[in-house]
Amino acid sequence: MRKLTAYLVIALFFGVICLPAFIVLIDFSPMEQAEGGETPQKVYEQREPEPGELTVNVWHHRDRELREMPLEEYVAGVVAAEMPASFEVEALKAQAVIARTYTLAQTLISGGRGCDHHPSADICTSEQHCQAWMSREEALSKWSSQQQDQYWNKIVSAVQDTRDIVVSYQGQPVDAVFHSTCGGHTDNSEEVWSASSPYLKGVECSYCSHSPWSKKETTYTLREFSNLLSRFPQATPVTTSRGPSFLSVDRSSTERLKTLQVNNVTLTGHELRSLLNLPSTRVSWKVHNNNIIFTTRGFGHGVGLCQYGADGMAKQGYTYEEILKHYYQGVEITPLKRPAS
Repeated sequence: MRKLTAYLVIALFFGVICLPAFIVLIDFSPMEQAEGGETPQKVYEQREPEPGELTVNVWHHRDRELREMPLEEYVAGVVAAEMPASFEVEALKAQAVIARTYTLAQTLISGGRGCDHHPSADICTSEQHCQAWMSREEALSKWSSQQQDQYWNKIVSAVQDTRDIVVSYQGQPVDAVFHSTCGGHTDNSEEVWSASSPYLKGVECSYCSHSPWSKKETTYTLREFSNLLSRFPQATPVTTSRGPSFLSVDRSSTERLKTLQVNNVTLTGHELRSLLNLPSTRVSWKVHNNNIIFTTRGFGHGVGLCQYGADGMAKQGYTYEEILKHYYQGVEITPLKRPAS
C-alpha cells in the first residue's frame, strides 16, 4: 500500500543499468474496458486504494487535507489540470508520463521526505510548488455538457495507456519540468536556473506555432512603465521627453532575457517578466510615441516539454515516446520495476 518507496527507487536504478536478471515488471495488467467500449470512469474517481496498489500521500492545499491516493488516479487529476483536454491523445499521454515521473522524482530529490512544504506529504496540489491537480468533478465543471464524457474518457485513456511508464536518465527518473509554449526553441536548464542537466538541453521546436502565446504584444504607456519601475527606489523616472534607456542586455543562446539595465536599475529577465506580467522572458521592445511595446514569444520558463509543441507533434503523427525523447535528450521511456518476490 505504501507509495513510491525506496525499493522502487533502487529497482528502477538496477532495472535499467545493473541487475536486469533480478527484476520483473510491476504486475499491473491493463484495465479492461466496460461493456460498449466505455472507459471505467470509477477507477479514476476518489476511492480507497486496493491492496498492493501504488499510492501517494497528497496534500490538497485548498482543503488543507492529506489524502492517500492511488498513483494513477492522482496522475489523471494532474493531466486534467495541467493540459487542455482538447489536445491530441499522444500529447496527453506525454503529459501523463511526465506527471508520473515528476511525482517519483519529487520523492527522490527530497531524500524520501516528499513535499518540503508539507513534510507528511509526497506531493501537493499547488501549481506554485508541485503540480496542479483537480478532481474529476472539478474537471467536468470546466467543460460543457457535450464535452464532459469525451474529455474525461480521453484523459483516462491517456493515463491508462501509459500506466507505470516514466522517463529515466541513467536509471533515475528525470526532473520532468515543462511549460506551455517555447516560442520556437526550448532552453538549456543552466541558462534559466543554476543547475545543468544533460537531458534538459534546448531543442528547436517548430510545433507550437498554433499556441495563442506564440507571439504576443503587451503595451504600456511611458507613464505606466515609469510607475512600475518606481517600485525600485533607485529608479530614474521615465518621461515622454526622456524615454527608457535599455543597456547591458544579456541573453541566453535562445534569446531569452537574462539581465538588463533600464536607466540605472539592473533587472533579471524574470524580474522584468514579473514586473510587467509578461508571458515569457523571450522578449523584445520598442518605444513608439508615448508607448513602450513588449513583444514576447512563448509562455513559461522554456525548459523541458513544450506543451503546445507536444500537441503540434501529435498532430503530425508523432507518438508520446517520440515527443518525450525530443524534449528530453538521451532519456529512456521505461516501466517502473521492482525486485522479484
